[in-house]
Amino acid sequence: MTKLQKTTFIFIILLFASCKKNENNIEFNRNVLAEILPIIVDSTCVDTRIFSNPPPRYGKLIFNKEGHYVRTDSTIATPEEIKNLKEWKQQVTDIKKDTSKVIIAFDSKILPYEKEYEKIVVKNFPKDTLLKIKEDKTKEYILNYKNIKLNGKFKLKNINEFDKENIFERKYKFNFSGILRVSGIKFDKKKVNGILDVGFTCGHECGYGNKIFIRKIKNKWKIIKMEQTWIS
Repeated sequence: MTKLQKTTFIFIILLFASCKKNENNIEFNRNVLAEILPIIVDSTCVDTRIFSNPPPRYGKLIFNKEGHYVRTDSTIATPEEIKNLKEWKQQVTDIKKDTSKVIIAFDSKILPYEKEYEKIVVKNFPKDTLLKIKEDKTKEYILNYKNIKLNGKFKLKNINEFDKENIFERKYKFNFSGILRVSGIKFDKKKVNGILDVGFTCGHECGYGNKIFIRKIKNKWKIIKMEQTWIS
């Protein structure tokens, strides 16, 4: 074997090893996200039939001398307000009793966590939890969410089945509540702590995002902290 052949052979071996490692990283990322997704859904998604239907005014609004709201005196609610509140409570009760699924449009294409520099700062966490990482080597991947069992009333439906440009204007035969997007997970070196971005959109000017911190505790991944990153 010539020197050139040896060099080429070594290069091929290193390239294969690198590809294999990246495949393993993606598979690990996918498995952890699949495990944590039901908790993410329960912690993030809302039933917009309740979320976008606040209670009606009930009583007199009390303001201080500076014109700032102090409280509401509910003892002097009008008959109209009493009637409206009763109807609102019944609406909420009926929605909560409704056993039909609430559909969430889900983007199954998982992109890498975008932040270049991150460090989890949580009490009792080691200082090197999530060191400064300049590059997230995890590539985008597709999450097969249909085999993931969710806990509550929500059900995920592929966002590609919706008219994305008019998703909130369309009328549906099911209870549509919004769009859920999650990023891939960035792990620390020991792969016992991680961080990811989650966003829920419930309308053109309705939504919020969270940075979610997870940790492996007794061989199970759990959410240990959520930080709001945006709201509209």
